[in-house]
Amino acid sequence: MQFIQRFLSAGDLRRTRAASLHIMRHVRLEGRAECVATRDSEGRQGVLLVVQTSQHIPFESREEIQHYFRRKLTELGELRDRTFRLLIQDAGELSLSVRARSDSSSARIAAVIAAANFVASGHAPDIQLEGMRQRMTERRQTREDSDFAPLTDIGALAD
Repeated sequence: MQFIQRFLSAGDLRRTRAASLHIMRHVRLEGRAECVATRDSEGRQGVLLVVQTSQHIPFESREEIQHYFRRKLTELGELRDRTFRLLIQDAGELSLSVRARSDSSSARIAAVIAAANFVASGHAPDIQLEGMRQRMTERRQTREDSDFAPLTDIGALAD
């Protein structure tokens, strides 16, 4: 019985995805759409619609777009008292993920998070970031000046 419920759930998700793609075409939103089944803390079933588009979608309009999709999917009978959440990944977000640094360290990530939180709280992060940059530069210079050299050629170990 559980297998049949999962299968029907997958069928429901396919229909919801198809309806979402229809709505996207109607409003001239181009891109990919994926539906994922969710369950909230109270056990209610829901749907997460993830839209990836190469178009630019204003951040301020995303909540309005979510309400529109929720209303249309409810009118089409696809949600059936399920919760609904829309996640839009537009051209700006997708290009940022492509340009992500590959050499990020825990210190860099911590600095980015701290800077974002200081800006939100009204503190000036520049002073603290400069101090962190100075410490990172000193550590890097110390490592370069030391005799420590990481192994770069595995073939040298065979001798």
